[in-house]
Amino acid sequence: MPDTSTFMDTQVAFLYASQTGNAESISYNIYEDAVKRGFSASWHVLDDYEKFKFNELRTVVFVVSTTGDGDPPDNSARFWRVLRKATRSNPTAYSHLRFTILGLGDTNYSNFCNTAQRLDKQLLAAGATAFYPKGLADDATGLEETVEPWIDGLWPALAQVARCSGQDADQATEQLSKLDMNAASQEPESNVQVSQPLLLDFQHMAQLASITGVPRASAPVCAAVYVDEQDVDKSPESDMVSCPPWYKDLLDTKCDDPSLAPFVSTVGSTKQITAPEALKRTLVMDLELSETDAQHVKGRWRAGDAFNIYAPNDTALVAAIIAKLGVKPHDAKRPLRLEQKDAKIELPAHLRRFTTAAASFQDILLWSVDLSSLPRKPLLRALAEYCSETSDRQRLLYLCSKQGLKTFEALRSHMPTILDLLHAFPSCTPPPERLIELLPPLAPRSYSICNAPQVDATKWRIAFNVVEYELEIEDPFSKSEDASSASPALHRVSRRGVCTPWLELLAKSGSKSRILVAKRPNLNAFHLPALADIPERPVIMVGPGTGVAPFIGFLEQRSQELQQANAPFTWLFFGCRNSAHDYLFKPEIQQFVENRALSRLSVCFSRDPDARAQLAAEKYVQDAMLKHADEIADYMLNQNALLFVCGDAKGMGKDVNDALAAIVCLYAAKHPHIIRPLLESLPKSSLPVDDASQLSKAQALQVLMQWSAQKRYVRDLWA
Repeated sequence: MPDTSTFMDTQVAFLYASQTGNAESISYNIYEDAVKRGFSASWHVLDDYEKFKFNELRTVVFVVSTTGDGDPPDNSARFWRVLRKATRSNPTAYSHLRFTILGLGDTNYSNFCNTAQRLDKQLLAAGATAFYPKGLADDATGLEETVEPWIDGLWPALAQVARCSGQDADQATEQLSKLDMNAASQEPESNVQVSQPLLLDFQHMAQLASITGVPRASAPVCAAVYVDEQDVDKSPESDMVSCPPWYKDLLDTKCDDPSLAPFVSTVGSTKQITAPEALKRTLVMDLELSETDAQHVKGRWRAGDAFNIYAPNDTALVAAIIAKLGVKPHDAKRPLRLEQKDAKIELPAHLRRFTTAAASFQDILLWSVDLSSLPRKPLLRALAEYCSETSDRQRLLYLCSKQGLKTFEALRSHMPTILDLLHAFPSCTPPPERLIELLPPLAPRSYSICNAPQVDATKWRIAFNVVEYELEIEDPFSKSEDASSASPALHRVSRRGVCTPWLELLAKSGSKSRILVAKRPNLNAFHLPALADIPERPVIMVGPGTGVAPFIGFLEQRSQELQQANAPFTWLFFGCRNSAHDYLFKPEIQQFVENRALSRLSVCFSRDPDARAQLAAEKYVQDAMLKHADEIADYMLNQNALLFVCGDAKGMGKDVNDALAAIVCLYAAKHPHIIRPLLESLPKSSLPVDDASQLSKAQALQVLMQWSAQKRYVRDLWA
């Protein structure tokens, strides 16, 4: 085996793990740039480790994201099992490997960039060498702040370990002449409900003679070829099938766990469980599991599991994009195949199926690419190449530059769709095949199951808020027009989710629509153990809003189990805005109290002071937890309780975690005798036990991490 310190590799592997498509898109852009620079490279998702023979690789660039409660993305679950097995059996298993890692995360959530941190730690422990320091990008402050300089530094480091046949390919500096940027803003050309105007201030740009830091434009990798329609299999389908046209291919997906394979489910009964006055509409929907289509999940799901729904983009949005690009409606529906422009550069993973199976441009826009994800600089840089007007091109280049960072951040605050961008820069008309290769994959949406198979194993029930909201954007032009105004005028921008408005539309149609779904791996073991396995252990559940959904399934399960056993202690912390408008599952929760499945209930009302006063309730679930700090600490520290948390990671998840750490500190202050044994139980504690006269927040957080590792503190969190 060659000395890794001097060995020059002839091949570089770019590997990714991605939940929403961000890491996949960034990894692909780096891979594509590497090929253009002269490196011999390959690009793969981590779960394809057998295909690219991971154990034989010598030089690897990882781009990995973190999802949920510090979990790895679903498309790396199998890789992690193999990695753990290899490193446990052989402590020098990867001594031949040189690697670097770019991690994507968000400091608003716990376990920032946990996937990247764990991967780095395990590879180093197994003898691998980092040829370039890892980068940890924070979505809370903007991924580009870390991603761009990290990529800049990657190339010289990579050239030290892998052969490169290309010439110097440093980032280009784009020159701009001084321009008058006071032109009137462009209004959208289609229905305002589909496209929204972007209020961006380019006045600073007029003062610049040049800009720097603009990334190189990626080269097109995809060509489209129309095929003869009579050569395409047009098997008749019912109008009730709301699935991708190629969904039958997805049904044959091979999974290590057969229960994770996609299948078709039927939309059943749906009802709204919030009052008309509620701020959000919350629906409960049943998805029917047929004996034939869902046979592989029969007996293999539990309350607490979640599953993916494959939803399309909005049809009106797709139609408007097709019109904006000048594609005739007939041509948009014609079947086509995609081909590689450059044999050295593979197509993005989500487009490869279309090299052998034909699909229309319309269907690819509907089902395969994300039209609403936050724009990244490589996309804007590529779009600049397709502007017929100089002003549009220069503005797009400015948004990609270091000087245009504030305007770029203002653009992202609008959360624009790709149609909004095309309307904001009206002369930009990329070829259809170029647009789809630039857009990230459309990821399925995940929902918790809120029923138990012990009650009804023939359906999955979900609860969801219909995502429709308004953003309030500061109007940059109002400041200059009225300098005396105390605050700038606000511009309202309407936005919608992808999946929930579509599900609501299917429900309103009244037809038995069939949709594509797939059970997700339950990596956190977010399950209520059978009562026979934990007959005496208390269970605490924290779930405000729709976060209560899996706990309805837990309590259904417990209700059935109580028919054969006594009831141990259960405690639910639930929160809503208003007691009369959005107290979700109120009848069910009251029934659980009556049948003893739920021993104790603490309900919080964030926007209902009258209910708080009348019921002596708290505002938020974390407030209620702190109110009952001694009891919760006693259950967790002395009675080996289980604590489950479900809901929003950014707000509630972080606040509940902080509250729980404070609860441990408060209890330790009242009972100092527990501190020493508590610290001694922590793995590799760096804090001297002799100094343990009080428990710090950092030590309390270590306790929570230990509970999490022991599956006593289990969280199912989402963005």
